[in-house]
Formats: sequence, structure tokens, C-alpha cells
Amino acid sequence: MRVKPSSAFALALGSGLLMASCGGSGNSSTDNAADTLAVDTTPKETEVLNVGGKLFSIPSPVQTALAIRKAGLKYQKDMTAPLEKGDATVGKVAQSALLGIYGADMAYVTVHKDGQRAMATMQAIEKLGGKLELTNSFDKALLDRFKSNLGSEDSLLQFSGVAFRAADQYLKDNQRDDVSALVLAGGWIESLYLTVSDPAAAKDQALVNRIGEQKTSLNALVELLEASDKEKAATALVTSMKELQKLFSGVNSTYTFQEPVTDAAKKTTFINSTSTVTIPADQLTAIVAKVTAIRNMMLA
Repeated sequence: MRVKPSSAFALALGSGLLMASCGGSGNSSTDNAADTLAVDTTPKETEVLNVGGKLFSIPSPVQTALAIRKAGLKYQKDMTAPLEKGDATVGKVAQSALLGIYGADMAYVTVHKDGQRAMATMQAIEKLGGKLELTNSFDKALLDRFKSNLGSEDSLLQFSGVAFRAADQYLKDNQRDDVSALVLAGGWIESLYLTVSDPAAAKDQALVNRIGEQKTSLNALVELLEASDKEKAATALVTSMKELQKLFSGVNSTYTFQEPVTDAAKKTTFINSTSTVTIPADQLTAIVAKVTAIRNMMLA
């Protein structure tokens, strides 16, 4: 099978945190404040990927990293996965999950303007993609564009959309659903880990809402992992994800609908509905512990 050069990079970047509900299309945020959506002029916050016939509404990992920064959480480079792991990791399950982890990490360090770490992470993705036979080299134009975007958040949002679409095409054109699902799982766990590991996240309602939204995403992700794991190579991971599912069962969400308002002249729709998530302190502590355990298993 021949895969276009940028597939590993796009797949990794496109596997960031599944903040939106699977199959959904919402671009609005979920804070207590009224949402505003510039439908025609802003880059999409979510992109829909088709894996094994299932639709996953996946937000831009850049948007997720921006939400973490906006909440005032301190940038912690040491929380990202060790780059040397890419050289030592063997086996399809471990390598695929790590590729997703690196994709989420790259968005995180890039948004926090750590260009040196971003480029090092990109190189780790390239090597790991080679091990998984996803790529032989990177597309030079894509790499040059990424480098030039490091200082611009707006450009990064646009760039991440390009990566999503490239990943979507890869997933449609190639029959490696098991690898795709594992990459998604790695990115999902890593981005959730980066969000919940700082205790300050529990004090920001917008981040609490984002955490709570993972309940639906996790259900679909577990189903995808089970369906794609024909060789039963990821049984331990699936079991752990199911245990995390049980912990998310205690997460409650309250949705308040209000009619949207459209400004035709500005081509802008104001979405006034709000959604608020409540996670009991002990439940959040248990979720953090389980996410950390799963991440450690992926990095073992």
C-alpha cells in the first residue's frame, strides 16, 4: 500500500482531543456564557473523520490547546510524552497509540509557542510513521507551511484544518482501521491528560464542560476499538477504556436551549444556548487517575 507522504503527520495532528460529541457538528463552545459562531469566516473547530464507517467529530487540537491556555493553566512541557519513546517503542498497538499522543503534544507545544519542541515532536512523528509504514518522508510544502505558521494562531487553525482533511482522506483510502483507531485513542487520552492533570482545570467551568463532553466520545471510541481490533491485540487497552467509561457515567450535563440569532449582513450566527457539566470532586479525581493510568500503559 502506498500512502501519500503527509499522511502520518496529518493523522497524528488530526487525532487530537475528541472534545465534540461523536457524529456532531457543533462549532460552538460550551461555557456558561452565550456562544458566538462566525459560521462563514472562522476556521472550523471540528472536522468529521470516517473510520470504519463511523463518523467522529474531532475538534482541532489547536483549539483544545488554546482552551487550556485561555483557562490560565500553566504551560508544562514536562507533561508531554518523552520523544525518545518513539525509538524504543515496538509493536503496532504501542506505536499507533504513541503516534496519536505525539500529535496531541505537538498541538499543545505549538500553541504555547515552543517552536523548538514542536519541531522535535514533528521529527519523532516522522520516525514513528516510518515504523508503521505510513510514510517515507514528509511533504516539503506541508512542513514549510507548518514552520511559517508557528507564530500565528489564526494560521495554525487554518493549517490544522488542512491536516484534518488530509487525515480524513487517508482514513477513507486505506484499509487500516485498527491503526487509525489506536492513533485516535492515543490522541484522545493524551489531550485529556493534558487537560485534567492540572488541578486548576477543575476551577474553570469551560474546561469542566469540555471534560464532561468526553462521555459520548469515549463510548464511540470504545466501540471503534473493539470493532477494528480483529487480532485482539488491544484487549488490555479496551478493558481499561471500558473502566474509564464507568467513571464517566457519573458526569451530568444540563443543556439550556435559546433561539439562535442570525446577522445576515455579517453572515454570522449567534448561538445563545448553553451547556453546563457537573463532575463531583471524587469522580473527577477517579477520572484523572484512570486517564493517567491508561496513558502510562500506552507509554510503557
